[in-house]
Amino acid sequence: MIAFIELVWASVLFYQLILLFLLGISNTVWGSNTIAIIDDSNSVFNIGKSGTYFIDTDKNLSFDTISSDLYAKRFRPLNRNYLQFGLVKGNVWIRTDIAIRTTSNMPILLEINTPRLQYLDIYLPNLYENQVQAELGGARPYNNRPIKAPHYVFNIPANSPPVFTLYLKLSSDLPINAKIELKTLSQMSLDAQKNLTVTGILIGILITLFVCNVFFFIKTSHPMYLIYSGLLIGIAVLHLSLHDQISAFFPDQINIQERIYNLAALSCLCAIVFFSRLYIDTKNYLPKIDKALLIIGSINALFAVVFTLSPEQINITILSSMVVITLILLTIHAVAAFIHKVPISGYYLVARLTLLTGHFAWILSVYGIIPSALLFEWGLTITIIIEAMIHFTGIIAQTTPLLQRHAHRTKHSQTEVADLLSDLSSRLRRQVNIIDGGLTHLEQAATSNETRLFLSSSLTANNNLKNLIERIDLLNDIKENSPPEQSYPISLDQLIDNAYNNVQRLDQDNALIEINSNKTDQVEILQHASILQHLIESLAQEFKHFTDQVLTLDIIRHEMNREGITLLELSCHPLPKRIHTSTASFDLGMHYITLLIQHIEGEIQISENNHYRRLDIQLPMRAHLRPANNDISQQHHFDIILLGQTDHDLQKALTLLQSHINKIEHFTTLEGLLDYLEQPAKRESGSIILVFDNGGHIPHVTQQRLLPLMRHEDQCLLISNNVKMSLDYAKKLGFDDLIACSELESQLEQRISRLIQKGDRLRNTSLSRIKPLRKTP
Repeated sequence: MIAFIELVWASVLFYQLILLFLLGISNTVWGSNTIAIIDDSNSVFNIGKSGTYFIDTDKNLSFDTISSDLYAKRFRPLNRNYLQFGLVKGNVWIRTDIAIRTTSNMPILLEINTPRLQYLDIYLPNLYENQVQAELGGARPYNNRPIKAPHYVFNIPANSPPVFTLYLKLSSDLPINAKIELKTLSQMSLDAQKNLTVTGILIGILITLFVCNVFFFIKTSHPMYLIYSGLLIGIAVLHLSLHDQISAFFPDQINIQERIYNLAALSCLCAIVFFSRLYIDTKNYLPKIDKALLIIGSINALFAVVFTLSPEQINITILSSMVVITLILLTIHAVAAFIHKVPISGYYLVARLTLLTGHFAWILSVYGIIPSALLFEWGLTITIIIEAMIHFTGIIAQTTPLLQRHAHRTKHSQTEVADLLSDLSSRLRRQVNIIDGGLTHLEQAATSNETRLFLSSSLTANNNLKNLIERIDLLNDIKENSPPEQSYPISLDQLIDNAYNNVQRLDQDNALIEINSNKTDQVEILQHASILQHLIESLAQEFKHFTDQVLTLDIIRHEMNREGITLLELSCHPLPKRIHTSTASFDLGMHYITLLIQHIEGEIQISENNHYRRLDIQLPMRAHLRPANNDISQQHHFDIILLGQTDHDLQKALTLLQSHINKIEHFTTLEGLLDYLEQPAKRESGSIILVFDNGGHIPHVTQQRLLPLMRHEDQCLLISNNVKMSLDYAKKLGFDDLIACSELESQLEQRISRLIQKGDRLRNTSLSRIKPLRKTP
């Protein structure tokens, strides 16, 4: 029983709290001002605090009906300073009682700040009964306004009674947002000055950006700055149209404010789209997105014309949706550019996020979701100016190199540039020689393995500095049009081997690089051999991956013409995403490679297929053919071991190797070869193992069993008649190279020579010959 009484008492308290809450709300609403008063102490009064409203959804009620006692009870209190009704299908009636109690004769004005409102009627029934005193709005000429001002201003008659009633009728196909105030003439002047001051500051910022942008355009002639100038003009026009400061220039035109606003908004959006393409060079970095931007920009340009010519024919929500969708797509574009590490994409992403956030908040204020007069009047302009400032910062970062190069061309001669490069090279060379001598002395005195490893890394870094000096010297020679002379022919194979050896000597990242050559044997280069070697080295160094991905460089020689010119085709794949042919930087990377290719009068291009990128270079080279005696015995001694059943292909290989004095062994079973290779440390020479995949030998099983018995410098070559076997797959299995049986006559001796050189190089280096992709049993 006691529990039941406590439950009943708790319920009573709960209902009392609900009643108290409702009474509090009602007191707040009905306790608001019911009359607008202007006196000597109050120079401004917001009608939203005293007025009531009623929405005529059918638009068929006359003023007599609205002002009757029957409809007087249907008006609801506004009770807010800023009136936001959003999209309203009908007429919005606002009623308030006004009392003028000033002792001075200063005029009292009714100011209605409602941008983009189409129809506004003012009634004073106590003075003029049911007659309309003013017919204003964007759908009516500017000359209808009794007082020519940016906002709708109505002078309260001096003969008005002490208390009288005011009715306003608002109607528009656009969102209705209004700030309605009674003001004295002096107060309105002060408020107008404040608004003009803020507008002047914002327009001044835009003019400053515009002047700077014109300067950039004059200096660089880049079309991006021309579009950016149009964007700045559009922002200024958009702000002025939003504050209705343009209608005065077209006093007899109707809907001129809405037409200019639509034109400015969609023109700015179109300019932003096309500006974005050029700002981060989408055509080169993101070609697929670039095509989408062209379509989006064209659609916005088309709708800009449509919304300007016939704004009343299309629902305004379509325009708002177009702007929002376009900004979302541009934001996605910015994220993609940032992920792909496009230059200055960070500035672009911040600008896009700023515009998307600011415009989204402004749209919410337009449709009445966020009731804020400040956000509605100034939010969009300030957001776009902030975005423009971010773009401006990125433009400075992007344009400074262009301006520097322009000043460099105009203020410094070619001779001065060459002198600078020569002086830089000599200064670096002196310091490198000192470091080299010090490291050599320390290397001789080093005792611990840790110290030797550190010295090895330091020597590699010093070698890289020497290579940079060589690049500067060669760049200086090219700039002076005096490339290094070549006194004697140089073997193309030897040149490729030297380039590969230098890359390995300079490597600091354990990068995986493979150089494959075709039809390069017996070819001697007669001109530009040193430049070609530098080019191969630079391609390998600049395009290498910092992962376990292998950079493959294919070098193919095409047939010579009668003038002794052969075409060398260099192909690098797969390319890292950071590599592009269009670079604006004067550097020792891609720009240096491009200069070398241009000096040889070659061609370069990057192709992409399903995100697989490759760089193709074609170089015309003066060369001739000279039969060479490939004496492998002149190199460090290696044994050549053949594993496989005796068939036509293996017999052909034995025949080709008869001219070599290297020790040649042949095993038909894997067990016999494993017994021969047992105890690798006791073998006096390295081995080049030729594995034929005949007689039931499975390549990956064979390699897994051979690997534990291979010495540091041993090399394993797979000879296969499987047409589906690729070099990449063979290397994944652990083999060092691959030859098809059909290529034995043309490639065997060259590949063995290359593997012997590679094994000799591995013997003298501390790096492991085992690749990350190779598996052990």
